[in-house]
Parts: sequence; C-alpha cells; structure tokens
Amino acid sequence: MPSRALALFITVFLSAPLYAAEPAAQRFEPVTRVADAPLKLNGEGIRSLYSLKAYAIGLYLGAPADSLDSAMAVPGAKRIEIVSMVDVPAEHFNKPLIRGIRKNLPREEYEAMQPRIRAFSEQVLAIGSVKSGSRLALDWIPGRGTRIVVDGQPSTTLIKGEDFYRGLLAVWIGPVPTQDDLKVQLLAGHTAQ
Repeated sequence: MPSRALALFITVFLSAPLYAAEPAAQRFEPVTRVADAPLKLNGEGIRSLYSLKAYAIGLYLGAPADSLDSAMAVPGAKRIEIVSMVDVPAEHFNKPLIRGIRKNLPREEYEAMQPRIRAFSEQVLAIGSVKSGSRLALDWIPGRGTRIVVDGQPSTTLIKGEDFYRGLLAVWIGPVPTQDDLKVQLLAGHTAQ
C-alpha cells in the first residue's frame, strides 16, 4: 500500500504545474494575414491528452472547407496556428507531428518525403522549448513552401512542396487525425470551449 500511495502522490505532485500553466480559454482572431492574403478562421479547438489540455489550435483558410481535400483545394495561403497551454520541450512537440504525418500518408510517399521531414524536424527542434502561451504557426505560402513562425518570428528556410503541407495538415484533419472531435471542430467552424 505505501508504494501505491507514493505513486499517487508523485503523479499528482508532478502534474500540478501543468494544470497551473493552463489558460482558462484560448481564442483566435477571426481573420489573419499570411503572405499579404487575408485568411478566415475555419475552425478552432483544443488538443487534449487524457485530462490535460495541451494546446489550442486554429485553422485559417481563404474559403470555408469541410475536409482535408477541400482545405487543400482552397487556393492561396493557409495557416495552422497553435497556442501551447503547457511548457514542453520542442522534441515532445515534434514527435507527435512526425508520427501523425506517417499515419496519414502512404508508406512510399512518407519515405520519399524523408529529407523534407528531417529538415522540418530540425527547425522544430531548434526552437528548444515551447512555452505556455507561445504561438506557433505553420504557414503554406504558395510557390514558396511551408514556414514555421514562432511568436511572430518566421523561419528563413521554407520546406518545399504542397504535398508536405498536406501531410502536415493531415495530422489534424486527415484520415487518421490526432483527435476525432478536434478534426470536426477545425473543419466545421466550431470554436473551442
């Protein structure tokens, strides 16, 4: 019994700071600009891990979309905006992204994309850590590629290929999304609660 009580104490004690760092609610602006193009909030939601709210996320597009295909068919720039609700090392943010890309792409396509996935991972890991309240945007800029923007500071190196951005977007709204209800919220224009 003492070991069970100790395990419970450690679990509660270690998880307490994570909940303390969580904001009550996270909202996104109804309109943002990427590459001088106005984009509207298509939907927003909260990524939850068990009972912990990990981050808020918003999907911005030039026109409404209700699927991955229709989101990618919308011409022009696109943005995924993430607001962390906990402090995490960049590695803990990077791994689920890469895992989500792998789950949503055919094996051959995923393997062929490896050099770009590695380049993207290097940029994410270079962030060092993602602090609670930090804003991370993943932008698609037509004709240029995918860029990472951390708290308003854009990366200088872009990842080429619309197929890469599609794979990234699939993490949340693809056939095997990270969270089913979050996919619905991002695609149906629902707001986070």
